Amino acid sequence: MKPDFQARESVIMGNIGIMGGTFDPIHNGHLMLGEQAWKEYQLDEVWFMPSGHPPHKNDRKVTDPGVRLAMTELAVRGKTGFICSDFEVRRNGSTYTSQTLKLLREAYPQHQFFFIIGADSLYEIEKWYEPDQVLSQAVFLAARREYEDAHPSMEKQIAILHNKYNADIRILHCEEMDISSEMLRERIAKGLSVSDYVPPEVFEFINNQGLYQEKDKSMIDDITELRNDLKEKLSPLRYEHTLSVSFICTALAMCYSFNLDQAELAGLLHDCAKHYGNEEIIKKCRKQDILLTDDELKAPVVLHAKYGAWLAEHKYNITDQEVINAIRWHTTGRPDMSLLEKIVFTADFIEPRRERAPDLLHIRSLAFTDLDECVYQILKNTLEYLESKGKFVDSVSNQAYAYYKQVHNEKKGETR
Repeated sequence: MKPDFQARESVIMGNIGIMGGTFDPIHNGHLMLGEQAWKEYQLDEVWFMPSGHPPHKNDRKVTDPGVRLAMTELAVRGKTGFICSDFEVRRNGSTYTSQTLKLLREAYPQHQFFFIIGADSLYEIEKWYEPDQVLSQAVFLAARREYEDAHPSMEKQIAILHNKYNADIRILHCEEMDISSEMLRERIAKGLSVSDYVPPEVFEFINNQGLYQEKDKSMIDDITELRNDLKEKLSPLRYEHTLSVSFICTALAMCYSFNLDQAELAGLLHDCAKHYGNEEIIKKCRKQDILLTDDELKAPVVLHAKYGAWLAEHKYNITDQEVINAIRWHTTGRPDMSLLEKIVFTADFIEPRRERAPDLLHIRSLAFTDLDECVYQILKNTLEYLESKGKFVDSVSNQAYAYYKQVHNEKKGETR
C-alpha cells in the first residue's frame, strides 16, 4: 500500500542511499558524506531526507520542516545523484527511523536501501526507537574518519550489532569535516559568518530569512553551556582539571585586577582540544592549513594549545584575541606574555590537582605576589625536568625562559 504522501525520487529501480537528519541547517559535511557514499558504494541515488518532527529534538525548538526542506533542496540542486525527498516532512507526528524505513520498503519494494550514518550513531543506535526494526530494514553505511582507521572499536561494535540483530553494516571511509549544525546555529546567533560551511545558496537563504538570529545570552548562560559541552568531550579527570584551572584563573584575575569573564573563559577553553590524540591533532591542523613548526612536530604534546586556539575561534566562536592567545601559549609560554597569557600559563601549572612538581608550594605563593617571577620559576622547573628526562624542548619555551630569566635577574639586581 502506497503512503498518503508524495516523494520526489526519480530512479525506477536501484541502490538508494538515505541521508536522514534534521538538517537545521544542512551543511557541507552532510553533502560530503552523501557524495562519498554515492561514490564508494556506487549508489544510483542519495536521497537527502529532512526529518519532519524528530522525537529526539524535543528539548529545543526545531526550525519549521518546510524551511529545512527548502534549504535541503537548495543544497542538492544540480548535484548528480542527489535528490531532496519530502518523504518524512509530509508525515504527521514524530518521525522514527524504524517507521520511515518500513514505509520506504513498502512504497519502493524495487529498491535496496543504504542508510548513511556517522560513526557516533553506530554506538547510539541501540537507543533508537525499535533498533531491531531499524537494523533489519536497510544496509547501514557507517562513516569512519581517516584518523580512526587504526582503532578496532568500530569493527567490534559492528560485530556486536551483527551478532545481536543480524545487521548488515559496512564502513564508509571519509575525510573529517569539523562541523555541525549546532555550531552553525551558534555562529549565526553571535553574528559570525557561516559562508565557508554551507553552499552559497543555503547561505543566502539563511540570511534572507533571518534564520538562527537569536537574542543575546547572558555570560552565565554561555559559561554554563560551555561547561556542559566540555564535560561531554573531555575525560572526567581532564574536565576536573579544566574547571580547576578556570577557578584559579579567576582568582589570579581578582589579584591582578583583570577581567574575570575573560580569565574564566580562557581557563575553561585552555585544554578544549586535549581529548584528541597527537597524531589526530596534526592531521586536523594540516586540514585547516595551520602551520606546524619542526619543533612542534618533534614535541606534538604541545600542539593541543595551537589547535585549541583554532577551536576556540572557529567552533566556540571566541572573537576575543586575548583569550585566543592565552589558549595558544599556555603550554610553551612565550617572551613578554600578556597578563592573561601569564594567568592561564600559571593556573595550568599550580591548580590543586598538580602535586608532583618540585617547589610547588613556593611557586603557588609567588603566583599571587609576583607573577613574572612565578612564570620564570615555572619555566625553569619545566625545562629542567624535560632535560633531565632527555625530552625535546620547544625553542619557544627556551626563548620564553631566556626572557623571564632576564626579568628575574634585573629584579634581583634592583634589590641589591
